[in-house]
Amino acid sequence: MSQVWVIDSNCFIHLGSMAPDSFIGDMKKILSARQHSLQVTTGVHDEIRNVRFQRWSKKPKVLDEFIPLMTTVPIDEEQVRGLAQLIGEKASPQDVDLSLMVLASKLKRSGENVTLVTDDFKMTTTGEKANLGFDTCPPSTFVQRLASLSGAKSKGRMKSLSRRVRAAEMRYAISRVHQYDIQAKLTWMVDSLIEDRPQVQKKATQPTSETNLKVALQRALAGENIKGKYTKRLGNLPEICRPILSLDDHISQLTSSKTSEELLEGYHETLLVLSDVLEAIGLDLAPLDESSAELAHSALGVYLYRCETALGLMAKMSGMRDTARLHLSRALQSATLIDDSFAEMHAVYQLGLLAMASGNWERSARLFESAVEQAQSISANQLPYLVCAGISRHLCGKGDRAKEHIALANHHVNQDKDSAASVLMKLGEALLAIDQPGLALEVLDEAMECAIETGSERQLEVLAEHILMANAAMTREDIVQHQGLRTLLDSLNHLTEDEAEDFAKKIEGIEKRADEQTIPFETTWNDWQPSTKLIPKDATLKVVRAEVDDNQDTLVVVHHTELGSIGLWLPDGEWHVSSGHLLSLGHTRVKLALPTQELQEKHSVRGLVAVEDSSQLMFKAPSDELVIRSEISLEEGPKHTE
Repeated sequence: MSQVWVIDSNCFIHLGSMAPDSFIGDMKKILSARQHSLQVTTGVHDEIRNVRFQRWSKKPKVLDEFIPLMTTVPIDEEQVRGLAQLIGEKASPQDVDLSLMVLASKLKRSGENVTLVTDDFKMTTTGEKANLGFDTCPPSTFVQRLASLSGAKSKGRMKSLSRRVRAAEMRYAISRVHQYDIQAKLTWMVDSLIEDRPQVQKKATQPTSETNLKVALQRALAGENIKGKYTKRLGNLPEICRPILSLDDHISQLTSSKTSEELLEGYHETLLVLSDVLEAIGLDLAPLDESSAELAHSALGVYLYRCETALGLMAKMSGMRDTARLHLSRALQSATLIDDSFAEMHAVYQLGLLAMASGNWERSARLFESAVEQAQSISANQLPYLVCAGISRHLCGKGDRAKEHIALANHHVNQDKDSAASVLMKLGEALLAIDQPGLALEVLDEAMECAIETGSERQLEVLAEHILMANAAMTREDIVQHQGLRTLLDSLNHLTEDEAEDFAKKIEGIEKRADEQTIPFETTWNDWQPSTKLIPKDATLKVVRAEVDDNQDTLVVVHHTELGSIGLWLPDGEWHVSSGHLLSLGHTRVKLALPTQELQEKHSVRGLVAVEDSSQLMFKAPSDELVIRSEISLEEGPKHTE
């Protein structure tokens, strides 16, 4: 099927500002070799009539150069008014935008494969509300998709242009953060990058002049000596960009071995440092020309990726999942600007976990499938992404697609059982941390199968505790929601008859312990007693989940290896407790009561604990959760290591 691109005015304006003088020639080759066409309405002509290619020697008009390549379709005014009435006059985009939506809708109804190229997110939302049927994508994604269709010589130029346009889109979106909620727009921009994404091609072997200049700027920031020709071309950019180093220093000192309060404080401190750095750089970049600013933003992408990733992980560990998603979306955008497949893979994986946490299986499937593609391109371990993609596809009703993912995952498991056991155990821990114990249980079962084959007793002990906690954290909703998943994941690994018997014995022992730990405590007390009467001194409890009731009291369900699950009632206040946090009680006294039948059935808690001095409670984030990748080779490009 042919592909029709309906192009709005802003896309032409971006191209006029940033496209090199080779762009039209590259476009002609793509359009002549492929069944692709460009279409606009007459209103677009009026809006771009005076726009010129700023980087071309004679600065010709964009419209004059594009007219031979595109089809212009007049749209009747009645159709424009009809669409405006359909979507509501107050919510309508400008008339030219409406005419483009009418054109795209007509082409879609005639059977064409249509994508409306626009950076106006309102055209996407109103198109969906009116059920017009066409797809949309921002200009940067349009150029990126053209790059995938280009020949070897022009691919690098197209990808470079895509990154520059994306930087401009991001700068504009972030500049409007105080005027409207940009989360939905960022999500749309991210989705456009991962949907129908072509297989990653090998990068051009010859770096471009712009790439060399960017690397030179990064080297200068790292304190290295650069060639004189680059020093002259860069001018004072190294000094202007130098404040970014303070941001990197700050991030390198972050650690997740913090209490929940310290973690939140670290998040706000990092936000403040980021604001100060961006303000300082922005003020000095403002007087410079656009090409210098673009070069600076491109060189600084790796630093901003690390910062947004750190902010996203801290927000996630503090239970602020919507905020985490915003930061990780920005991290993904920065990763695409620096063309770092590892960084893209990591950001997409974290976004996938957040989608899983909210039960958005369709979205998580697309994110994990994108992570698989990135892993393939850099020869990284695909196993966790394939398993998550298979689970997500199963839960959104795409059984055949799910089986394909698990079949590929089985191939990776068979290659290295020891590595598979470790990877699947870490994945199980990640699923427990996002309050998906049902999914974690199934993955941990497969990890235990692999550990039985390798004979790792230490790994088997850790897995047994994880499985015990997952069992305790399971709710009735989990059991119903994940029906059929066991059958799917059974094909992930295959045991011999003897190994299967050994596995069954271990699971039977774990289930027996789990049943014992659901029996309410025999002895309770209504007067204050030392906490050590219930919980051994210096013991830590792992948070399974936290829920706030109608009275704004917080029930924190924690798990102890010997005692099982216990519920702690915390007074009104912001506790910022998240699944996976470690709790120590400190020096305080507690009361112990039996749980209500409802709480016992829902959370499998053996007792409810009231704490006399809640200030003694200390919640810590997992010690290995916050890991910011900082290695980047300016000689060879990003290092793709796990």
